[in-house]
Amino acid sequence: MSDVQLDAAAFHRRAKRLTNSLKKANVDSILILQGRSDENNPYTKTIATQMWLLGYEFPNTLILFTSDKIYVVASQKKAKILEPLKSTPGGVPIEVFVHGKDVAKNQEIFSQTVSVIKSSGAKLGVIAGDKPSGKMVDEWNSAFTPSKAGFNEIDVSSAIAGLLSVKEDSEMKYQKTAAKMCSSVMHSYFIDEMAGIFDEEKSITNEKMAERIAGVLANDKLSKKLFTNVSALDMAEWSTAPIVQSGGQYDLSPTASCSASQLHAGTVVCTLSMRYFMYNATISRTFMIDPTPEQEKNYSFLLGLQKQALSWLKPGATMGAVYSKILSHIQEHRPDLQGNLTKDCGFVTGIELSDGNNVISPGCTTALEPNMVIVLRIGLENLANPKGTDAQSKTYAYQLIDTVVVREGSDAESITTGEKEPNDVSFFFNDEEAAAPAPKRDTKRENKRDANGGAAKPATRKSAILPSKFRSEEKDEESNTRKRREHQKELLNRLLVEGRRRFAGEAGDDGEETRVFKKFESYKRETALPREARSCKILVDERAESIILPIYGMAVPFHISTLKNIVKTEEGDYVYLRINLASPGQGVGKKDNLPQDDAGSTFVRSLTFRSTDAIRMNDIHHSITGLKRDQVKRETEKAQLADIVQQDKLIQAIGQRPVRLPDVFMRPVADGKRFPAALEIHNNGLRYVSAGRSGGATIDILFNNIRHLFFQPCDNELLVLIHVHLKNPIMLGKKKTQDIQFYREASDASFDETGNRRRRIRYGDEDEIEAEQEERRRRRQLNKEFKEFASKIADASNHEVEVDTPFREVAFNGVPARANVLLQPTVDCLVHLSDTPFFIITVVDVELVHLERVQFGLKNFDMVFVFKDFKRSPVHVNTVPMKQLDNVKEWLDSVNLAYTEGPVNLNWAPIMKTINTDPVGFFEDGGWAFLAHDSDAEDDESEEEESEFTVSEDEFEESESESSEAESDFGTESNSSEDDDMDDSDEAGEDWDELEAKARAYDDKRSHGGDAGDRAPAKRARKR
Repeated sequence: MSDVQLDAAAFHRRAKRLTNSLKKANVDSILILQGRSDENNPYTKTIATQMWLLGYEFPNTLILFTSDKIYVVASQKKAKILEPLKSTPGGVPIEVFVHGKDVAKNQEIFSQTVSVIKSSGAKLGVIAGDKPSGKMVDEWNSAFTPSKAGFNEIDVSSAIAGLLSVKEDSEMKYQKTAAKMCSSVMHSYFIDEMAGIFDEEKSITNEKMAERIAGVLANDKLSKKLFTNVSALDMAEWSTAPIVQSGGQYDLSPTASCSASQLHAGTVVCTLSMRYFMYNATISRTFMIDPTPEQEKNYSFLLGLQKQALSWLKPGATMGAVYSKILSHIQEHRPDLQGNLTKDCGFVTGIELSDGNNVISPGCTTALEPNMVIVLRIGLENLANPKGTDAQSKTYAYQLIDTVVVREGSDAESITTGEKEPNDVSFFFNDEEAAAPAPKRDTKRENKRDANGGAAKPATRKSAILPSKFRSEEKDEESNTRKRREHQKELLNRLLVEGRRRFAGEAGDDGEETRVFKKFESYKRETALPREARSCKILVDERAESIILPIYGMAVPFHISTLKNIVKTEEGDYVYLRINLASPGQGVGKKDNLPQDDAGSTFVRSLTFRSTDAIRMNDIHHSITGLKRDQVKRETEKAQLADIVQQDKLIQAIGQRPVRLPDVFMRPVADGKRFPAALEIHNNGLRYVSAGRSGGATIDILFNNIRHLFFQPCDNELLVLIHVHLKNPIMLGKKKTQDIQFYREASDASFDETGNRRRRIRYGDEDEIEAEQEERRRRRQLNKEFKEFASKIADASNHEVEVDTPFREVAFNGVPARANVLLQPTVDCLVHLSDTPFFIITVVDVELVHLERVQFGLKNFDMVFVFKDFKRSPVHVNTVPMKQLDNVKEWLDSVNLAYTEGPVNLNWAPIMKTINTDPVGFFEDGGWAFLAHDSDAEDDESEEEESEFTVSEDEFEESESESSEAESDFGTESNSSEDDDMDDSDEAGEDWDELEAKARAYDDKRSHGGDAGDRAPAKRARKR
């Protein structure tokens, strides 16, 4: 209770209203005395008054209101909480006395309080209906009883009820939220559950049905779905247990309960009462299954009566007069129903669920005031149905309850919502004239798609070995390499300058998430503990997610989040349960260790219980383990969904048919089954309505959430696709995803190339040529269709989204996840879209690319993408062929990505942790220069040093001859392999004239072999 903070302004505002009402109540002072908490009677006028004034229940507290001052007697902790109320400017003067363990001092305080009452006057206002008890109450009675005869005690319950009945704006906000929650449970949960049970002919009792409804608040997922706009769900609770009545047994009183009989498909009455921040609201609806015309007539009359009653609830009218009007309306229009009307038609609600002083009943003289919140309850009970098909249908009852607000100058406003017209609450399951069920959708579709093929595009060089040794080409290559080195040097310097500017004046961290000491609250007050806790046994409360353990005869709750683990052992006749609790300083690793809020705090680390009742101990162990498992699962799901952002609503194209791309599949699949559907373009996004056996799902993708839109043709691929990469992930079924792909297969899987009858009879080149031409035509058509649709997406978004196409000509192989795939650069990204898992790296997010294992003799190297967000883990692409090293460097340089290279793999986790700890120091020390020693950016300096090395003329001639001989053998082998490659790549064979021309060119090249030899020795000398 030390964390309690009172609303001082609200307290003094309401306290002034209370003190000003003394004359109206004909009293000189008012005494509010609350003893110890009584869980059997949680709703009393005293508690409601405390909640109204202070916002909390204050057990063992005495509050005395006089015309000019407030006196409070409370414990030391409560007095400390009340202390700030003294310093409120313009407030009611307040004096607080501390009630302690010293009985003599307490008697002195109570005697002083009695003297204050005497000086105020003999008329003392009390709440006569409440009977407090406890030690403090006994001490007060012993001090007050001798003087009691001199006072005239007057019951002020009605006066206080009048103050509580008129709601302020802040109170009205809570009332409306409670009303919306009731309405949501009724119309978004109960109706569907009830209709499903009757439709599927399931058997369930009224009591079990009510328990299902009560479980809504304990189900986090369902609560978030039903109460989307409720900010503090932990402050919502049931005022009373949900009430479901059917089968001829109906009790329309506010204190009714559910019966254990079966839920009957006749007349069902459901009543729900919820409270939010202690403010209550109630709703009740009647549902008719296969009603008779007489029943429909009676319900329509009841509905019309309720609408009339709303017009009679106006300021100034007394509650008794409203009841008389309701009764007169029945006598005038349906006198046969006069005896079926309930004894009262509603009551004032608020902090108290039902105010017994202000009831819409005969004789109540309370006048209605603006902003009064009333539960309007119109009910007809003990109605007879002679046409009932069974005994349970012979008797029925109707009830409509809404929470309404009295308004000035207009009819009362209902704050509980939902349909209640006869057509909305009537269900017909036995109607013989019902429409025939719709035919089942044919989900079997022929999947005939184009086969893989198409004209090949001219490919760029895929090898690091030069295809020619002409001197002019070598000079061009060296010139390009030098330009690339200079550009990389410039990019690294730019990264250094930008890094110093970006992190100037910033304090670093280790890049790990800061762990906060969490405090858990099992129960808001002691009265919330279950009744079973009195037995001093181990109790598992799944609703409060707590374990209640007996310690020194007291029930002590522990939230399940504080549990580390539980161990069950058996020794002899005893079963031991060791409950280990999480505490700071206990974990072995850094992740296991908890932060510490207060160094002086004492924590319970473990508790051990033993018993000879093995069955009960096993049940407790099983319950605690299951509760902990569910809590860990919820926390994991919550962490996974932390980055989910609620999208805006899709604005559909109205007045025209949306542009559609039919018969496309989606990856990932929404409901586990693959069915084709149409992708539509709307005003602000895309919509894909996926089909499935479970009804399918609608996926909306808004333009403002699309970061990249890719179109990949089916040239040399099995699929033609449109791929969407999102800025923020969305929920697809039960999983979140950031990549959604729409595709159509380009291959004809139903065609058998080897075994069909036509091929056995008519085997020849004509068939193959015809099939290949048809396949190429289909592929061109698919590419055209998907490309045009992608362009229409860009146009519909006003080019907020641009289409990007992978460049297969500059692609290279690598292993980003598990398999070796083809990675294709685009204008803004490096992607792999042909198969899952998808791989997409945005170039602008990358700070640096480091090439690992770049050394002579290795066939592959690795790539590491370091992001500008240093807290994001680097991405690795492994096993890139060494022959594609130059291609990779050229692409990185062309998109202005700085790269470095090294001979070994690095451990990037400690490197990034060091950088995050002190980013300023990292860039002051040179930044990424420690990676650039073996890269192109440093080769210029190394070449200047290497140029100082010279060889003698004899050594040069000797090396020249050796190099010439070696190059002769190598050149023959190289050229023969080149001829083989050209033979494989050319579709038509070369004639003899072309081969002789190539031979002459080769001989001419051999005649210049000395030039190549002049360079070879120098290259080897530099590598010594």
